[in-house]
Amino acid sequence: MDRETKIKEIEEIKLDNPIVLEGLPGIGFVGKIVVDQLIKQLDATKFAELESDFFPPQVTMKKNGLVEHMKNEFYYVKDLGENNQDVILLTGNSQASDFEGQIEISKMLMQYFEDLNVQKVFTLGGLGTGEMIENNKVFIAGNNLDLIERILEIDNTEIREDEGGSIIGASGILLYYAEKIGIPAACLMGETPGFYIDPSAGKAMLLVLFELLNFEIDLEEINEQVQDTLKRLSLNPQFVPPGMEPQMNKPNDDLHYIG
Repeated sequence: MDRETKIKEIEEIKLDNPIVLEGLPGIGFVGKIVVDQLIKQLDATKFAELESDFFPPQVTMKKNGLVEHMKNEFYYVKDLGENNQDVILLTGNSQASDFEGQIEISKMLMQYFEDLNVQKVFTLGGLGTGEMIENNKVFIAGNNLDLIERILEIDNTEIREDEGGSIIGASGILLYYAEKIGIPAACLMGETPGFYIDPSAGKAMLLVLFELLNFEIDLEEINEQVQDTLKRLSLNPQFVPPGMEPQMNKPNDDLHYIG
């Protein structure tokens, strides 16, 4: 039986040379934290959903007891920041569960973005280190050197010195399919331990996006998430407060960026 993937539009939209910010679930949930904050703080409007048989065979449970199917969701914001930039925000509760699905969904996403006349794509995710971090850096990769160099002008951004690291999942594959149709794209990777949901890495990425796209949002909520996460970590004997040497096992040298 063939597996199906489809995009269902909720409303027809007209955007002026939009850019895309993708933040699907991945390591540390860094990209999803960022995009979900933007959707909430900017009061973004939902306009489409992607459903796919390639998503994991499960549903999520909500606080009221109802269940929700696996999906990706598209939102838009008009005239963001000083540049009056139209933005498409891609979030969701799942990525495809296998290689074939990642390829199929990424191809469909880029075709849809091309139809919407998207000018740039920024994928947002986490770079797992396997160890505690005091100050989260934001690492950059992309399909366009000019775009990479522009982002590297921003404080707290850099390129990983070691070659051969992989960007697995939508945040990486979308860069490839964007290049095939001539759309500049870059991946911003928030440095994170990789074994818990990390709002600190999300905040570091937001600060980079503020300068890159000339806008700001209220950081009160994500600051509260950071403090709550630090408190919970401090109750775990495996961790110590930031700034002190963590008592942990040797980092896994094979832990690289995923999604």
